[in-house]
Amino acid sequence: MTVREERRTGRLLRRAVGLARFLAWPAVGALLATVVATVARLAGPQAVRVGIDDGMGAGDRGVVTVAALVYLGLMVLQYASQRTAQYAVAWVGEQYLRRLRSAVFRHLMELDMAFFGRSKAGVLVSRMTNDIESIQEFAEEGAVSLAINLLTLIGVSVAMLLVDASLALEVFVLITAVIAISWVFQRFAGRAYREVREQIGRVLATLQEGITGVRVVQAFTQEEQQAGAFGRVNERYFEANMRAARAVAWYFPGVAFLRAVGIGLVLLLGGRRVLDGQMSFGSLVVMLLYLDWFFQPIINLSNTYNQMQSAAAAFGKLFRLLDTPPTVQDPEAPASWPDEVRGEVRLEGVTFAYVPGLPVVEGVDLVVAPGERVAIVGETGAGKSTLARLVLRFYDPTEGRVVVDGVDLRTITAAERARRVVLIPQEGFLFNGTLRDNLRYARPDATDGEVWEVCREVGIEPWVRALPERLDTLVRERGSRFSAGERQLVALGRALLAGPGVIVLDEATSNLDPETEVRVERALATVLAGRTAVVIAHRLRTAEGADRVVMMDQGRITAVGPHAELAVSHPGYARLVAVWERGILR
Repeated sequence: MTVREERRTGRLLRRAVGLARFLAWPAVGALLATVVATVARLAGPQAVRVGIDDGMGAGDRGVVTVAALVYLGLMVLQYASQRTAQYAVAWVGEQYLRRLRSAVFRHLMELDMAFFGRSKAGVLVSRMTNDIESIQEFAEEGAVSLAINLLTLIGVSVAMLLVDASLALEVFVLITAVIAISWVFQRFAGRAYREVREQIGRVLATLQEGITGVRVVQAFTQEEQQAGAFGRVNERYFEANMRAARAVAWYFPGVAFLRAVGIGLVLLLGGRRVLDGQMSFGSLVVMLLYLDWFFQPIINLSNTYNQMQSAAAAFGKLFRLLDTPPTVQDPEAPASWPDEVRGEVRLEGVTFAYVPGLPVVEGVDLVVAPGERVAIVGETGAGKSTLARLVLRFYDPTEGRVVVDGVDLRTITAAERARRVVLIPQEGFLFNGTLRDNLRYARPDATDGEVWEVCREVGIEPWVRALPERLDTLVRERGSRFSAGERQLVALGRALLAGPGVIVLDEATSNLDPETEVRVERALATVLAGRTAVVIAHRLRTAEGADRVVMMDQGRITAVGPHAELAVSHPGYARLVAVWERGILR
């Protein structure tokens, strides 16, 4: 790893540690328990040496017994303290990750639609799964391993020098070779593991895309093509893993070989010293124990280093996500909204561009009167959906402003906007949970009486009461337990319970069968009664039912007026009506 990468890793880990300030004292307790465990382990061989030299050598059974009991006591202390340290580290790590996951998810929910438009869902899921998992591995295993092995390495070095300094220095020459090999290994392995993390994100993104679009894949019999696309991504993931495997394949056998050489060297040099009377037999045994313990921490630190690199890479991705500011933010000093809900919408000189210099909505001036229903029509790409999203303040205009009841949407909070302006999407999206939770999603404080009243108004009360668990019925993921029409009716009830003044509607009946469409339109009439509605129209019937039609073309408004009038006076709208009547866009 280059010096620049090391500095970057250090900065990431320091920032990560900074997020754990609230866990400082539990972390100190875990470290103290780790120190006790390490000292107890290192003291064990000294009891063995006393038992051999002063007990067995002198024929004193009492010394042997005491040495054995001391050794066993030290091992019990090591077990207890290491178990405490392991649990404490796991607790600290899980507390940290719990807050990190919540912070990342909360930030994701605050990001604007532009971010989600340019981000792949699979990559975002990878941030919350694989990257968090990498951090979890280091937090629960790597951190305690790092502390124990560093302390063991230092402690063993000191202990070996105290037992026999000359023999220890001779062995340290061999240890230098192990450290050099480990350094080379980290340069190659670190790069390989970073590539593995990148490729797994691409694998998940491709997998998510294939599963989400499986109906389209099968409809066009493109199974082989989709499998081939996944296979190419999977092949690159395989190659990245094999590069990491090659680094592991030469490193660990090499360290094991040097370990065996080290043991042989100690037996050769230390055995001669024992025979020459320069060293006790107990000291030789202790040196052999310490030598074995010396190599193992180096190997463990190599693994821990990889975990640390993987965690640092994961932190880097998560911090980039957390550092991504939402382009739509609440003002520092929000304006107050009038108590009277009128529902007037004004777009004043509104221009918007997803990419600077390429506006998709340009110079739009429009006034929607309170209680008026306006249908926005136009060909695909004309800017209909973008205009509706601006009214919802999913985006802020590049130029101009959007005003509701005399208040610029940029001067109020998102929570205030959600109370006055709500969206009814084309497909009724339901969250995993109960029917009650979904109906009062926008008003969690609504009573059951209010919920039942809404059910009655949108015409779903008999259906809900017929369900075995009524409002406590679980809707399952994405509302899969219910039909498309039932989901849409629940979504309409949710919007009605919110009590908004303005509703933005992405034609909610275009994907339904005729019978269900009649039920939804009846409920929709109840929801829209007395409210301002901005409707993205895909069909002739919706345009005919609107008070006014706004026709858009290439991001500009080209016509505004009642349907019957525009169908006669505006050639572009007349062509669109003709297309609708032929059923091409029905």
